[in-house]
Amino acid sequence: MSDPAAVAAQALTVAVLCRSDEPALARTLASLGVAAQRAATASGPRCVRFAICVNGPGEGNALAAARDFAARDSAATVQLIVDERPDKARAWNLVRAACTTPLLAFCDADVDVAPDALALLVAALENAPDVALASARQVPVIVRADGTPAALVARAAAIPYRFDFQVVGGRLYVMRTGAVERMPEALLLEDGWLSAQLGNDALRTVHAAEVYFRPPSTLADYFRERLRTEAGKIQIRAQRADAGRPQQPIARYRWGTILGVLGASDVPLVAVNLGVRFCARGLAELAARRGRSIRWSPIVSSKPQPNEVP
Repeated sequence: MSDPAAVAAQALTVAVLCRSDEPALARTLASLGVAAQRAATASGPRCVRFAICVNGPGEGNALAAARDFAARDSAATVQLIVDERPDKARAWNLVRAACTTPLLAFCDADVDVAPDALALLVAALENAPDVALASARQVPVIVRADGTPAALVARAAAIPYRFDFQVVGGRLYVMRTGAVERMPEALLLEDGWLSAQLGNDALRTVHAAEVYFRPPSTLADYFRERLRTEAGKIQIRAQRADAGRPQQPIARYRWGTILGVLGASDVPLVAVNLGVRFCARGLAELAARRGRSIRWSPIVSSKPQPNEVP
C-alpha cells in the first residue's frame, strides 16, 4: 500500500490560466487530463490536482468548459478560480497563492499537450535538484487541418522554435513551487520575467516533452504578438533597473548553431521574421519613450480553425 505522506510529498498541481473568451480550453484540458494521468503513475503514485483560473469579464466559453471538466474529472481534484480582471500575471499569482504542492505546472489554454509531457518535465526536476523550472519544447503546428502548409507568416513565426534559447517555454512548464512567490501584475511577457528572475542556469528545456500550438497566421496578428514581446522586454529591463539588478540578455543566442541549421529555403521566412521583429522593436521603444503602454488582446489567427472542434 502506498504511503500517503510520500504521495503528498510528490504532489503536482496543474494550473491553466485562461481568458474568459478563450475558445480552445476544452481541447487543452482534454490533452492535459491524459498527460496528468501518466504523470500520476510514471514514477510511483503521485497526487495530481488541477487549478483553472478563468480571468476576464463575463461568462464565456472558457468558464463553461472549466466547469464541465471539473464535473467530469473524478480522478483529480479541480479547483476553479474566477477573476474579473484579464491579467495573466494576476491569474498566475492567484494560482500560486492557492497551491501548496511541491511542484506546480503552468499550461496555456490554447495548446495540445503530448501524453508524456508532464511526466517528463516532473522527472527532469526530480533528477536535477539544481534546476528550478523545466519547460516543454514548444512545437508550432504549421500545417492546416486539410494537410496543406500554413501561410508564410505562420512559417516565419515558427522559425525561432527550432532553437533552444534556454528560457522559460511559457506554454507548458513545471516549476518548484518555492522558486517564485509572486510576479508583478500587468506583465506583458510573463515567461521572459521568469527567465530573468531565475537565470538561465536554473532552467531546462526537455526536448522530448512537447506542447503543440498554432502560430499567428496573419501579418497583423504576428506583428501584435511581436510588439507585445518587445514591449515586454523593455518592461523587464526597466524593472531590473529599478531594482538595481544587472542588465543581462533574457535569451542565449547561439548564432553558430542557428546559421548552421537555416538553409536557402528559409531566407524568405527569416526576412519576414526579422522585418516584423525590428519594426515591432522600434515601435515598442518609441512607445516606451513617450510613456505609452501596449494594450494586449488575443491573437485570433492562432486559435482553432472553424472546421475544428475546440
